[in-house]
This record gives sequence, C-alpha cells and structure tokens, in this order.
Amino acid sequence: MGKPIVYGPSYSVYTRAVLMALIEKKVAYDQVHIEMDNEEHHAPEHLKRHPFGMLPAFEHNGFMIYETVPILIYIDDAFPGTRLMPGDIHRRTRALQILSVINSYAYRPIIWGIFAPRIFPRPGRIVDEAAIAEAAKTGEHALRAIEELMMTPDPFLVGRQISPADLLLEPVVHYLEITAEGKAMLGRLPKIAAWHAAIQARPSVKETVPQ
Repeated sequence: MGKPIVYGPSYSVYTRAVLMALIEKKVAYDQVHIEMDNEEHHAPEHLKRHPFGMLPAFEHNGFMIYETVPILIYIDDAFPGTRLMPGDIHRRTRALQILSVINSYAYRPIIWGIFAPRIFPRPGRIVDEAAIAEAAKTGEHALRAIEELMMTPDPFLVGRQISPADLLLEPVVHYLEITAEGKAMLGRLPKIAAWHAAIQARPSVKETVPQ
C-alpha cells in the first residue's frame, strides 16, 4: 500500500487536521507544500486536485480526494489502527454534528474574523474593531454550541478516544488562543478550555504545531 500524499501547508487548519489523523493512525505520508501567499492553491496544477482551489487535497494510490471531512473518514477507513470515528451511533452523530458546526459556523468568524485581522493586519488599513467584535460573538456562539454537544466527563469531545471532531477543532482553537479575544473567550468556555489544555500532550498535536 503506497504512502498517501497530502497537498497543503502545515499552517492550514484543515491540512493540520489531516496530518494529525495520519499521525493518530500511525500512517507514513508525504506532504507537498502549497503556498497560499503565492496563490499556488489557485494554480492550474492544484485546481486539478481541488477544483475550488482550497486546501488540502489528498491522494492515495492514485485516488484523489478533496474536502477535509471525507479525507478524514477515508483515512480512518483505509488504514489499520485505532478507529477515529466512534462506533456508537450517538457518539458518531455528535462527532459529525461538531464537524458540521466547525465548518459552517466556527471556522470563518474565528480564523478570518478574529485571528487573521489581529495577527496579519493589512498594511495601510485600520483594523475594523466592530467587525472583529461581531466575529467574536459569532465564534463564541459556535463554540458554546460545541460545548453543549461534548459528551463529558470523557476526555475528548465525544468519548474516551480522539475523533475527527477533536482533530478539526484543535487547530481552530490553537489560532484563537493567540488573540486577546480568544483568551477572553476561552475564559468563558471552561469545557473547551480544559479540553484544549489536555489535548496538548497528544503526539499528533505536538508534532503538527505550526511554526
């Protein structure tokens, strides 16, 4: 069985989730860096992998996949090792719900609404504080919904084993925590804050921290 190839930069939230899944499954992989700052994700070569010019793309034995959730499910199904997606229907459903909440309601306000303008402000532009404050409200609402879906007192979001939901949420919270808004937000979200602190010891988390 050939090594899978991950096309994407390690600093990407979604690429990092895929790398973490491969590490959790103990799968050796190759990674092809796609530099977003140089618009490489919009180059014709990458558009053949992902027609929407997003990241990551994933290839295994000539089978190409784009969109992170199906990639995570493929990794879980294609390779041996501990299952990432829970077998129990309720826990599996909660994991899928959390993945959907992240993609639909949490990622954009947190990463593009808070993290990006705070850490990478555009030269010559005044930071739109009202827009950041609105994004913080939206992002916190999404994280609070995730807290309500968590199946405590289990250590991970939906059980005793790490799941794709954990793998996708951690890169988002990692970037959120860097900002002042994020630190304040996590102070109001004790369950997610405790989960985030505990998961830092995980090898898949430590080995993929963006530089």
